[in-house]
Amino acid sequence: MSDVTWSGVDELVRAWRSRPQLYPLQRHVVRHVEAAMLAMIPSLRDDLADSVFRWLALDSDPVRFADWAVDLAERCVTEDIGADPAIELFGALGSPAARAALERLSVMPDGPASGENAKAAQSMLADQWSEVTS
Repeated sequence: MSDVTWSGVDELVRAWRSRPQLYPLQRHVVRHVEAAMLAMIPSLRDDLADSVFRWLALDSDPVRFADWAVDLAERCVTEDIGADPAIELFGALGSPAARAALERLSVMPDGPASGENAKAAQSMLADQWSEVTS
């Protein structure tokens, strides 16, 4: 997975293009693999982040991950990679750090997150507030 990067794909294509003899199918793959793999990178990142954040939120004690998970989840929300489960993780954590991240992400307009993700952060904050006041 760590090799599936723009520079990693470029390196792979350069290595294959420099081979002395390629069969027709190999030439076809070398011509098209770069575009196909580059198109897959965003979905691979999103799927991976989605799975990790959902798994962390399901843990019986997700707060034990808060030291590193909050920073990672906040970055993913701002980059729109696995944003929904990252915001769900903030709710599961319920820690001061998670709440502070939600507050930063909920700023609209011109906040660090997209409008959709900022609204989701606002909604999670509202849900947490309603749980506290209930």
